[in-house]
Amino acid sequence: MLNKSDIDAVSSNYTKSVQDKKGFKTLCNFLNANTELVGWRGKNKPNLQNIAGLTALGNKYFTSKFSKVTPKIPKTVPDEMASVILNKFYNYPKISLKKIQTEHQHSMAAENMVGELLERYIDSVLSSHGWVWCCESLVKHVDFIKYEATGYKLLQIKNRDNSENSSSKAIRNGTTIEHWFRTFSKTGSTNWNSFPDTTVKSKLSEDDFIKFVEDYI
Repeated sequence: MLNKSDIDAVSSNYTKSVQDKKGFKTLCNFLNANTELVGWRGKNKPNLQNIAGLTALGNKYFTSKFSKVTPKIPKTVPDEMASVILNKFYNYPKISLKKIQTEHQHSMAAENMVGELLERYIDSVLSSHGWVWCCESLVKHVDFIKYEATGYKLLQIKNRDNSENSSSKAIRNGTTIEHWFRTFSKTGSTNWNSFPDTTVKSKLSEDDFIKFVEDYI
């Protein structure tokens, strides 16, 4: 059975921050108590009851948490038929179509990055209030956890109200996993006032998120 000193020893390889070490300890304790929720991309899911498994978890957790992310251009080749439609239906001149293709790819890359930045923003604000970011999908369908006297709070976040897929909903039904989204897809308005943790939601805002993204980029 692993103990606190084992967890501290692993986290000390990656950080000196007491807060970050505490967050890793909370994650370890949660996963050891809820092994069915261990999320692991790839083969050989680690045994968190031994040092080797704990080290593998620590490597994934801290590498993801401390990594710098940038927009990634889609590797798929644009469909030329879209350019035909833009030209014939919307009357975009042919000379502009290649530029539009490039701009569309950049826009897709930017949109794909918003969810990642949203989680990093929330982590930057709430990690000092007991919330732990479950980066690298280390907890199935859960993005943040928080330990309280009554048990763990589990939170799944999405960027928009229409971005939760059916598998996520199926996992969340019948569990204590709460769900929150940032924006309404039909209106574009934001949903920060409905953040589930009422004790800290006043610390989160769209303006603050925008500043975080600008500074991060």
